[in-house]
Amino acid sequence: MADKFKKNPTMTSPKGTFKWPRLNEPDTKFKEEGEYSVKVVMNPSDKGVKELIDAIDEAAAASLEGAREKADTPAKAKKWETKYLPYADVEDEDGEPTGEVEFKFSMKASGVNRRTGKAWTRKPALFDAQGTPLTDAPAIWGGTVGRINFEIIPYSPTPQVGASVKLGLNAVQIIELVSGGTSASASTFGFGAEEGGFVAADDDDDDDDDDVAEATESTSVETEAGGDDEDPFT
Repeated sequence: MADKFKKNPTMTSPKGTFKWPRLNEPDTKFKEEGEYSVKVVMNPSDKGVKELIDAIDEAAAASLEGAREKADTPAKAKKWETKYLPYADVEDEDGEPTGEVEFKFSMKASGVNRRTGKAWTRKPALFDAQGTPLTDAPAIWGGTVGRINFEIIPYSPTPQVGASVKLGLNAVQIIELVSGGTSASASTFGFGAEEGGFVAADDDDDDDDDDVAEATESTSVETEAGGDDEDPFT
């Protein structure tokens, strides 16, 4: 009887850089019930990232095997082949791989208990770098560095995505916050150094420096924080 309700594996990710975070308020544009989500970009050479990928692959393979066992025809078994995984290689604007990997974590914000009929709401638990709960969390923007606690959740297969798993968001630890009023760096926008190009001259005029900082902040990662998530998987 104890094996009837198998608990989903729960893990804490290595730290990575947040992309398109919806952690303060749920996104309701594509889902009426709302969804908290974040994509986290990691370097596969960093400690723990390979183990994370292996755990996802293993769970997805188990999901596929279970779907195949329930298929009543070979054609149906083939239809359930995995077409989606909750991670992917990152590509630059020219479609070239950057060498990084992007993971997607999500949490349904509300629903109705099918057994009791009662409505429920939830949100991810947020913590600072010291592990202190953030009861009044600041706005979390893209470029923030942190870690995610999550469940690996198998789901019923569909012809579009096959049999696989999703990463159910539980909690977030903020290690380096990017928020409103935080100065953005070139790397936040994906810019690197280019030899032989324009280089700003040193200027002791504090007013000019303030103008540059103000312009940078006004066009910072707010665009990313409020942009549309084009990931078709929900």
